[in-house]
Amino acid sequence: MPEGPALIFISEYSDTRGWQRQLAKYLPEIETRIWPDIGRKEDIVAALVWKHPHGVLRQFPELKVIVNLGAGVNFVLADPELPANVPIVRLVDQGLTRRITEYAVLHTLALHRRIPELAEAQRAAKWRYLHPIDPVECGVGVMGLGNLGTSTLEELGHFGFRRAGWSRTPKSLPGVTCFHGAAGLAPFLSDCNILICLLPGTPATEDLIDGKVLRLLPKGAAFINLGRGSNVVDEDLLAALDDGHIRHAVLDVFRTEPLPSEHAYWRHPKVTITPHNSSATNPGTAAQQVAENIRRVLAGESPFNLVNPLVGY
Repeated sequence: MPEGPALIFISEYSDTRGWQRQLAKYLPEIETRIWPDIGRKEDIVAALVWKHPHGVLRQFPELKVIVNLGAGVNFVLADPELPANVPIVRLVDQGLTRRITEYAVLHTLALHRRIPELAEAQRAAKWRYLHPIDPVECGVGVMGLGNLGTSTLEELGHFGFRRAGWSRTPKSLPGVTCFHGAAGLAPFLSDCNILICLLPGTPATEDLIDGKVLRLLPKGAAFINLGRGSNVVDEDLLAALDDGHIRHAVLDVFRTEPLPSEHAYWRHPKVTITPHNSSATNPGTAAQQVAENIRRVLAGESPFNLVNPLVGY
């Protein structure tokens, strides 16, 4: 490989060749190499990663920036050998936001119209009439009011749902009743007939959605998790499903992925599972942002969407 500044792409799941083509368009002055073909280690000035092997980033002595190819950075921060003093940036990709919003709206509407119960009745060849409820009678709450949560609540507003949001710090959104902090959690949950989790994976959010939190929801509420599997205490969610306090759960994220075949979620009649495919970063919509951030760092400027390791996002 020729010498000169290069970036290394380390990802098990992403479209590596698509990224290489797009970055050549937006960042032609820097070569894109794909792990494990790294060439000269001293050439690597940027690393684009998604679930990289922990420890590999320390081998690049000239590394100036780590770009996480997604919104959640908990896997990067969990690397015990993460290079010190190298800025980490996350993607805020419009394409990813649109697809997460689409998924959240799809399943909110399905839960509101009781599609899981109707599907179960069909399998049993039973005519089960469930009267449609006006959306204004259904409270939908979103935990996490970043780009994804804000977009989801905005789109749900078109259907007439009562909307609420909860975040770590105070936020204000048009038409949304906003709560924050520990004191705001119980009043937020009390009117959530459908709860959507879009929280990041941080020490503060680990196991946050436990039995106590779930039982602050109205009886018969439904739950959608698009945040991180670590946000939820699995045993408590299963117990709430079993006794009917939670009528259905839609889960796209899990503590262990792929979800082990023996896990109780697979066989639970009140659980819908998707394989963490609610969205994915698209090189076509995200490469320009990645290129701009790399240029900014190499020019000594602060990148956009810089991660604060102390808060985990």
